[in-house]
Amino acid sequence: MKKSKELSVAIKAAKAAAKVIMKYYGHVTNVRKKSDSLGIVTDADFEAQEVIKKEILSAFPKASFYAEEDESHEIDDSMWIVDPIDGTLNFSRGIKCFSVSIAFMRKNKLIVGLIFNPATDEMFYAEKGKGAFLNGKKIKVSKIKALDEMIFDIGLPKRNGVKKRNRAIFKRQFGKLGHFRHFGSAALQLVFIAAGWIDAFTETGLFAWDLAAGVLILQEAGGKVTDERGAKIDIFERGITVASNNMAHKEILRGLRGV
Repeated sequence: MKKSKELSVAIKAAKAAAKVIMKYYGHVTNVRKKSDSLGIVTDADFEAQEVIKKEILSAFPKASFYAEEDESHEIDDSMWIVDPIDGTLNFSRGIKCFSVSIAFMRKNKLIVGLIFNPATDEMFYAEKGKGAFLNGKKIKVSKIKALDEMIFDIGLPKRNGVKKRNRAIFKRQFGKLGHFRHFGSAALQLVFIAAGWIDAFTETGLFAWDLAAGVLILQEAGGKVTDERGAKIDIFERGITVASNNMAHKEILRGLRGV
């Protein structure tokens, strides 16, 4: 696949951020809590974000950002959506399940999405209408249709504002669905579906920087992402995200009625 300038720059930015991140990996200090609703942050998060923004601005001097570690989050007509480390808790504890997430959105449409796990050297990316890729090889969702055979990821963060609803989702789904996992990085959970490694994912209260890149990659791999009503996902809404291989999406949604 011939890469656009936006994707090429995103790849360069992610690799530059990865060098910063891996400099800290295995001996993270100065871990601090942002708030009761926003989780934790480290020095690596801030440094990696600045590196990403610097790389993008060098190629696109007028670029606008919607980035996790910025104080202001204003939605622009054309912008880069950045999570320097998705899965910071995993990263801080030495668990190799975290990622750099970079997306480019124009006129409310996701154009480019990239998710890179520097600990495993796995880079997932997609451009609108061009398919989804992992380290240069095209990927597709699984074809598993039976709910009891599927591997599900249900996010269960206990942050204020979401823990009660996430608990209700898990309680509702546990007896009906197949095998459960939780990887601790929404971005990776979406691309794990895209790669066919797991089959579905549900969580409430996610932010645009958690979702943007992974939503496009999953859609380009043949998957589906909606809200709990089955409507098109609004990544800025922070409602319930339902992602799947699109084999039994309606059945999963039925299990969420009334949550």
